[in-house]
Amino acid sequence: MTEITVHCMVRNEERFVRQAILSILPLAQRVLVYDTGSTDATLSIVSSLQSDKIEIVRKNGSSPRELSEYRNEMIERTTTEWFMLVDGDEIYPAHSVRRIVDEMRAVAPTVHRVDIQRRDFVGSFNFILPVRRFGRIFRTSQIRIRPGHPIRRPWIDLPYLRDDPSAPLTQFVMDFPEDIFFFHCHYLVRSSRDADLAEFRRWRKPPFPARLYFGPRPDTLELKGIAHRMTPKLIWTWIWLNTRILWARGFNSAWKSTRA
Repeated sequence: MTEITVHCMVRNEERFVRQAILSILPLAQRVLVYDTGSTDATLSIVSSLQSDKIEIVRKNGSSPRELSEYRNEMIERTTTEWFMLVDGDEIYPAHSVRRIVDEMRAVAPTVHRVDIQRRDFVGSFNFILPVRRFGRIFRTSQIRIRPGHPIRRPWIDLPYLRDDPSAPLTQFVMDFPEDIFFFHCHYLVRSSRDADLAEFRRWRKPPFPARLYFGPRPDTLELKGIAHRMTPKLIWTWIWLNTRILWARGFNSAWKSTRA
């Protein structure tokens, strides 16, 4: 099996962090969890997980430059050929984990980043945003992270080739098949202390529109309030949710994105 170290940087992720880590534990040789100042139960939850694979590191800083430094520190500490980014609100279905293990065996030596389909729940587990792909698995020897913008996540947008920072990374990217995906809970309540993070928990122009979702959901979650059929309440909630997304995006930019 291809060896992968999971990098998990967390801050106030008590609602989903247990499921996030447990979901990828079967494919990981090691899980580095960096906590950057949680004020909720995140640390105690991660500490309660019984696995020799998990190593917890506490950090105090959370500026964009410090977060990038932590990411590069995690890379330097990684001894496996690949590392995988898993946030505390990202949960992988069991079948996706099995498929990742299979697909990684066939990755060409010229590939340094693997993109995986992301399904974003929004408002509740009944709604999902337009599906997008993000780089989640990287070749350890080739990738480093640039310092990021205060609002953008540097580990998503700003990886670069260590030996040739000016080279476009896109030519070294591979897309996994569509049946490999992960669930993202960024647009749900993630902690009893979400308010402590203020700007970092505010909706930042989510894609429009949200769609009703009756597909598979995370295996490891106890899901309450899930709708299995169309109801008037669900339709009204869907309308309200999309109105909220339009407001967050600005009506003009959201309308343009649907026509692009």
